[in-house]
Parts: sequence; C-alpha cells; structure tokens
Amino acid sequence: MNWMQLPSTKRRIEFFGPSTHPSRSMKGRLFALLTALLTGATLGQAASQLPLSIETLSAKADGVVHGRIIRLSCQRDDQGRLFTKVRLQVIEQVKGRQGGEILTVVQGGGMLGRRIARSPLQPRYKVGTEVVVFVVFNSRGEAVTLALNQGKFDVARQPETGLATVRNPFHGLAKRDDLRAVVKRALGQAKPLTLAELKRRVRRTAK
Repeated sequence: MNWMQLPSTKRRIEFFGPSTHPSRSMKGRLFALLTALLTGATLGQAASQLPLSIETLSAKADGVVHGRIIRLSCQRDDQGRLFTKVRLQVIEQVKGRQGGEILTVVQGGGMLGRRIARSPLQPRYKVGTEVVVFVVFNSRGEAVTLALNQGKFDVARQPETGLATVRNPFHGLAKRDDLRAVVKRALGQAKPLTLAELKRRVRRTAK
C-alpha cells in the first residue's frame, strides 16, 4: 500500500458532515457498533470451542507448569511456515516430571518482520508474564499447549494482598476490558479462581 495515497485526516473527518468534528451521538453509535461486532466475534469464537473443565485439561495434559515467560523466538520451518518458541522459567512443576529450569513450548504462527500468522484461538504469550501452562508432547518431543488457548492460564496478583488468581477463556474472571467477560457471564463462569485452587484441582486429578 502506498501511504502517500491515503486520504488526509481532514478529508476523513469531513465524512461526518459539514462540522469539522463528528458529533458525540455519532461517536456513541460508532462505538456501540464496533463493540457489538467485536462481542459477536468473541461469542462466535467461544461457540466454536467446547469448554474443557480443569479436571479434563489435567487428565489430558502430559505436564502442567507454573512459570514466567522469558523469551519468544519466531522462526521459519523448511516449508516457510512460521512457528514460535516460547521459553518459560519454571517456578513449579505441578504435574509431570521436572524437565529442568526452562520449558520450551512450540506453537504454529507468530510474527517475523512484517509477516504475521496467527489463529484467534491460539494462546497469546508475552515476555514477563506469569502463566500456568498445560502441555502435551508431540512426536518430536516438543511441548505444545493443550487445547489451544484453553491450555494457558494467565496469573494476576492483587497488589494489596498478593493473592494470585488465574484465568483462561472459560475459567476465572476476565479482565474488565476483555470482551470474553461477556462469554463467561453468559456461561455462568464469571467467578474468581485462585492459583492455589487451580493447582489443587490439577494434583487431585493426577492422583
């Protein structure tokens, strides 16, 4: 795309009418429309997934690891497809054999230069974040996140008390600005889930 051919900001604003600024009512309608579209997309994604219980995830997982993301590395395979290696500093091996202080999780897609390949149902990993990951090992012995985004729980700590809570698309409280909260409320799953409770349920299933 030739950025020099884009319409000026002034021309785009004039679309709203003779005034140089769109009205508040117009802004409100546009915001409501955008929210409805995004909510519909989120609900559609959730509808395409079968929610898995923590016990089901625990039973299917080869390993469950509590850790912190320390590095993301996107590469190309022999066919030119993107894949990402996610390196976790292990805090605790909740299920499975301890494989060392670092766990590497591999998933398809990623961002390399200007090229982006990503599925909306893939888990999003970010350096510096604390997570609990449910993994299975493929035929090459590589750890892969179980059940796409359901196999990754984000850990959040309350600044006042230090209490650690967890969330994934179907368990735990969603962030206030996360449209998946709509899905959770619709499914009756908008309840807090502590890190300690998640680990307890994993260990109980593993017995």
